[in-house]
Amino acid sequence: MAIKQVNKEVKESLKKEHGDKLRSLILPLDDNGTEELEVLCTIPTRNVVGQAMKFMQSDPKKGQEILVKNCLLTDKDTVLNDDGLFYAAAGLITELIPVRQGKFGKV
Repeated sequence: MAIKQVNKEVKESLKKEHGDKLRSLILPLDDNGTEELEVLCTIPTRNVVGQAMKFMQSDPKKGQEILVKNCLLTDKDTVLNDDGLFYAAAGLITELIPVRQGKFGKV
């Protein structure tokens, strides 16, 4: 399995800039999963999630594009121009949305 990884210098630079909000995504370049592309993204902010959620019911593609365009830091054009990469990235970024499970207390 071949993974096209992000350059070490780029990774270090983005780590300094984004800290613990930086994430690595491994996206399949083909249907067999024999080649993969590593891209870096940030965890979606509340504002980005809010913008995306406005469209998730009426225009899901636009909602996904908002997430990808605002969170992806490397290979953005490559991902946006390939349906497979785009949907893989959008799905993983959606999973990064910080959702904690609350519970009810006694009154």
